[in-house]
Amino acid sequence: MTEQTAARIASEFFLGDEPGALVSASRLGAILARIHTGQPLSDLQENFLEDRGYHALLGLARGGLDRAAFGVVAIAEQAARQTERAAEKSALAHRIEDEARLRQAKTDRNNAKFFAAAERKRAKRKLFDDFDMGYVEHEDFARVRQILLQVVGGTAISRDNLTWLAAAGREYWTDPLRRAHHRILAQELTQEWRKTGDPWKAVNACAQWRKADEPAEGLEITQSALKRGTSPKLRSALLTTSGGAFRDMRQFDDAVRNGTEAHGLTPDDFRPCTLLGAVHIEMGDYAEGAAWYDKAEARGAGRDLIDREIRAILAAAKPEDRNTIRAALKTLDPMRFETI
Repeated sequence: MTEQTAARIASEFFLGDEPGALVSASRLGAILARIHTGQPLSDLQENFLEDRGYHALLGLARGGLDRAAFGVVAIAEQAARQTERAAEKSALAHRIEDEARLRQAKTDRNNAKFFAAAERKRAKRKLFDDFDMGYVEHEDFARVRQILLQVVGGTAISRDNLTWLAAAGREYWTDPLRRAHHRILAQELTQEWRKTGDPWKAVNACAQWRKADEPAEGLEITQSALKRGTSPKLRSALLTTSGGAFRDMRQFDDAVRNGTEAHGLTPDDFRPCTLLGAVHIEMGDYAEGAAWYDKAEARGAGRDLIDREIRAILAAAKPEDRNTIRAALKTLDPMRFETI
């Protein structure tokens, strides 16, 4: 019997919805073929129909139902099967959806944990990134983090930590950290200057603003302090630190004017001399700059201090200017500037 014949017989007995009925070699297909040809069923075949719920077909095979009654019962059974299958299909779809939701919920929880951990790590790392910190050694991590948190909170770095940063922790003494530390000190001194009117607070505040790379802030304070009556020594100090701020801003003419006046007020003080030495070298007048540094050394400025200033000038200069400055200084005094 062909499969086409099997399908036709299955439809005749209202079992076209049953996959087994469409295959002639299946148990159900063989049973249908026997009933179709009027052959009796074995006990095993009848038990099979009973177990599978094909009661109409069983009744027809046993002679308990005629064709008309069989059709009514078989159609009802077919409808019941289809309803049951639809319910099973719907339940399966819901179960699949529920399982998918559970998997997605689990994935979402895992993702949330991952992203939360990543965010915590990113936030933790941001503190260091904000200060241009690279890798921090494990044994230094807690100390460096505490320093950064204090600075972010507006507290200047303690003396002990500054000492550590200058020695064992010098790789953590980044420019952003330096600026932030000196900005805090500058703000504190600025508040004290405004509160007390003490001009020395203005001098120190300007020095800290310069170290914070914000010379304009310091210059505003010293210019205000210079308008008040001051002693020659104090005025010289204000002019010198103002001249340094002008120098930072590359307003060299103003820096020279301030330094010259300060030197006239306190001719024995080396500080105006070092200012003028630095400014003249940065202006390209190397002989005049070296002469002012000689005057500073004669007035008590240590050679180490002067060497550090010259090295700082060289470090900040463009490569081509750096070589020009170094060569010019060696021409003026080969022994003095050989190692600069």
